[in-house]
Amino acid sequence: MEIRVNGELRTPSAPMARRVLAVLLTHADRVVPMDLLIDELWGEQPPRRARKTVQTYIYQLRKALSGDGGARPGRDPVETHPHGYRLPLEGAQLDLRDFQERLWEGREALARGQANEGAMALRRGLELWRGAALEDVETGPVLAAEATRLEDLRIRALEQRIAADLAQGRHQSLLEEVRELTYRHPVHEEFCAQLMTAAKRCGQRDEALSAYARLRRAMTEQLGLEPSERLQELQRAVLAGHDDRIPARPQGGLAEPAAAANPPFQLPAAIGVFVGRQNELERVACAVRGTGADSHVRIVTVTGGPGVGKTEVALQVAHRLREHFPDGQLKARLHTEDGTALRPAEVLGGLLVAAGYDHRSLPERTDDLARMFRGWAAGRRFLLLLDDAADGDQVLPLLPAGSGNAVIVTSRCRMTGLPGSVTSVELGPMPEAEGRRLLAHVVGEDRTAREPAAAAAIVAGCEGMPMAIHAVGSRIAVWPDRSLADFAARLEDEHQRLEELSSPHLDVRQYLAESVERLPDSARDVLKEMGRAGRADVTVAYLARRLRRSVPSIERSVELLAAFHVAKPVVRDGGHAVRLAPLFRLAAAGRHTRAPEPVTREVEAPQFPYKIDVQVPQMPNSSHLGALPTRRLGAVRIGSAVGGRTPDRCPSFLSPTCPLPSNELIEEHR
Repeated sequence: MEIRVNGELRTPSAPMARRVLAVLLTHADRVVPMDLLIDELWGEQPPRRARKTVQTYIYQLRKALSGDGGARPGRDPVETHPHGYRLPLEGAQLDLRDFQERLWEGREALARGQANEGAMALRRGLELWRGAALEDVETGPVLAAEATRLEDLRIRALEQRIAADLAQGRHQSLLEEVRELTYRHPVHEEFCAQLMTAAKRCGQRDEALSAYARLRRAMTEQLGLEPSERLQELQRAVLAGHDDRIPARPQGGLAEPAAAANPPFQLPAAIGVFVGRQNELERVACAVRGTGADSHVRIVTVTGGPGVGKTEVALQVAHRLREHFPDGQLKARLHTEDGTALRPAEVLGGLLVAAGYDHRSLPERTDDLARMFRGWAAGRRFLLLLDDAADGDQVLPLLPAGSGNAVIVTSRCRMTGLPGSVTSVELGPMPEAEGRRLLAHVVGEDRTAREPAAAAAIVAGCEGMPMAIHAVGSRIAVWPDRSLADFAARLEDEHQRLEELSSPHLDVRQYLAESVERLPDSARDVLKEMGRAGRADVTVAYLARRLRRSVPSIERSVELLAAFHVAKPVVRDGGHAVRLAPLFRLAAAGRHTRAPEPVTREVEAPQFPYKIDVQVPQMPNSSHLGALPTRRLGAVRIGSAVGGRTPDRCPSFLSPTCPLPSNELIEEHR
């Protein structure tokens, strides 16, 4: 590893700092998590002050890479990010990246049948190597794996370059080079096959058979295996004297895509009986089919809040229109199970593998992967379903080329910035009539017909969320002799509602809680404060006071919540307020369990000459109330327990033995 800044050697000498720099370089232009650096430096036994030590190494690197006369004065060469560090190249030359670009160019040329151009590009890339990857750097688990990966890339590029030279009849000049490679890599079948091919074409059958014998001996001794059937077939061809029919592994660089007779169909099964959403289904289907005169890929976005059925609508349309897309239907989920958004490069890699490419031959850069995917898509007619997208920036690199293709994007956030003609279909809460039909489908029409009012109350408690209706319906179906009114009554208790709406297979409570956590930080803080307020409508001014933020800042967060279909701006008493659906309010507040039985506590309000009994929850594991500390709640102080007294006078917003007023009410009366 060698670093030069303006021609001056700046490679760090300290071993640990060199390792940190090596990790940043092998992940150039990407954020390297702090945990990854700690794993590389200390493995499973980091020191107590590991993070502080890593920060020291970063400081040393910044000093070494910039300093007086640095390449980028006034700016840190290593950027700090919330969870790690990033080394931006910004025009700097990195031989690793140059090698990968030459490798990509060579493979592209070979895929087009241009053997000479492919061999030249691969040769230029291989000339950048001056030894083994990271050979002068002490490696931990992260760098060791990276060094192995890079060595595999080099060997693969070498195989492809030799194959291209063989295809051009350069077997004579290759003989010595490939012979040396077989001695360096005694169990490498491809080098052995290439030596056998070159030797036989040069009229050296003994050399070809000796190469096979060395390979067989090394494999049986080191691996306990026989050479592959392909190598055995090659030996038989040499023995039979079949010059020009010696088989060699195809070296197109990139695996050929799946044949048209076996196109990729990745869609999971859709619900057999789909209830409701007929207008939305027709709009999506019409946009996906197109008019026949489209000059660009057709894009349809299906957006809506969590649990409204976006994915199922997209699947229904995709299955119904399968015959319109003879070249396949691909699906990619753009978030992991824990809610982490996938990088476009990860998604593109999966799509290309599904299309038939060998994952070992895929480039690493997102731009290269996107070009490869667009090249595969051009001239085909297929449907791509991108499920649960984070935003337009994540979707843009994934869009294919070709006017015969269509893309359906589902997202909780409104999609903006997508190119071409985009059809947007927004799913709101399910109408009450459709919700009752869905409940009847799950629990049985006879039960909902016997208790129509209770059925309507259950659907109302689900707030038009198909997921919640399915969840509570599956619970009701388990109890055929219980009344719907019983379940409807349970949903009236806000402290139990999320629990009642969750079944073993559909946990609405957990789903909504995870949805809250996926919001941007500023919007999530506003949402949680609204949950704590305990009201359907909360004023912007109140949120600004509670969160100690400016009104414009709160308004921007409200706009984010509206974009994510979580909250809705409204006007209340001439002012601006935010309306939150009860289920989201409960999820944001974390109120998932039954409220404890209230106990009587005395509250002192020092600014008023009286005391008031109020209802506050019994604290867990407290044996007596007197042990509870005094704490401040707005203008009200909770003190030690004494007998309650009826006040002589009481403000209009308080009354004897009234519940503790909400924080918002206290703030408004200050």
